[in-house]
Amino acid sequence: MTVQERSNSRLWLCLLAVAAVVRGGWLAADYRSLRKDPDTYRQLAQQLVAEGTFGYRISDDTAARVQPTAYRPPLYPLVLAACGWVDDVGPASIAVLHAVAGVATVLLVYRVSQSWQFGRWGFWAAVLAACDPILLNQSSRVMTETLAALLAVLGLWGLTRPAAVPTTSRAMVAGVLVALAALCRPTFLVWGAAIALALLLVLQSPFRRRLWLAGCFVFAGGVVTAPWVVRNAHVFDRPIVTTTHGGYTLWLGNNEEFYGFLRQAEWGEVWDSRHLDEHYLRARRELDYDELRADRWAYDQAVASIRRDPAGFVRASVFRIGSLWGVLPHQVESSESAAKRFARYAVGVWYVVVSALALLGAGLLGRRWWHPPWLWGLLLCLSFTLMHAVYWSNLRMRAPLMPVVCLAAAFGARWIVSRTFGSRSPSP
Repeated sequence: MTVQERSNSRLWLCLLAVAAVVRGGWLAADYRSLRKDPDTYRQLAQQLVAEGTFGYRISDDTAARVQPTAYRPPLYPLVLAACGWVDDVGPASIAVLHAVAGVATVLLVYRVSQSWQFGRWGFWAAVLAACDPILLNQSSRVMTETLAALLAVLGLWGLTRPAAVPTTSRAMVAGVLVALAALCRPTFLVWGAAIALALLLVLQSPFRRRLWLAGCFVFAGGVVTAPWVVRNAHVFDRPIVTTTHGGYTLWLGNNEEFYGFLRQAEWGEVWDSRHLDEHYLRARRELDYDELRADRWAYDQAVASIRRDPAGFVRASVFRIGSLWGVLPHQVESSESAAKRFARYAVGVWYVVVSALALLGAGLLGRRWWHPPWLWGLLLCLSFTLMHAVYWSNLRMRAPLMPVVCLAAAFGARWIVSRTFGSRSPSP
């Protein structure tokens, strides 16, 4: 083994140790949060283990039964069920799953950084990803962010291994990975569409070659998503590609109560959506828990609110983008303890520094953002920003984007160090 190989091995081991200690330590410290199920993903996984049905257990006038659903995307509950059959999807199996996914995300950030010619500075991009407050916090929640962040980095890796311009096999691998990400969080579908267009329009190669690569990418993604679409067509008589949850999330961010709150709220105030949630539950009951009709009803309510108050929609869109890319978590408790306030502001300081470095890195990259491999990360960030400018948004929803932010921040930090200390390193 050469000196370079030994050095690389030590770097990988060091990064593995950092990721394992940080992610494992957080999960151990916040283990109790894994007992909660805010978005009912554990329920879905438990029904998969017990009944083999992707649905919710409900009670009617005759008996309890499992009603199939498409309210949530399928991949995360399927992974929970696969890993949690030994303890009925308990917190222990979820902790192991999230720890492995979190460590893998960190290692893959480093691997992507090497494909993007970061050199040793890729180590610091991976360290930022290991310590990122959003990714840490969500790793102890039974929610999709941990898996979504892993799949986002896998998609970037699939598009750029080992070169910036995809070959046929890389386009198909990337299509599979991006489609899996879309089955975890439907917003990734927009990223997939943007990638397909970029393969067709941006790459510097003959048109037939570009058309072939875009076709391979779309075909591979379609093969992965087809079982979910076919299942929904069988269950709901409609080929649902995403979920029946989109209407609610659109209405949650576009309703008269929320628009009125934004007109009057002071900085830092948080809107309480309980009244809207109760309204939605009443509507679902009146529609006999028909998911498709409830989804359509919520969409109609949101569109009506947008048409009645277009200025309110614009104001809300600006607010949603700010919520997605904000630096300070909102105060969600009226009587916040000093420790929680300190933690919130510490997170704010972290994101001020990281965001400043990322903006510096983005400025230094300039036109390189519009060419592979940085183009794939730019399209990821733009697609999520576009969707969450319309649909409901908050800080945690940018979790899948943080690997790209960490890479840009490391690029900005490298420039500062090279200017300060005169070090030289190649540009990605």
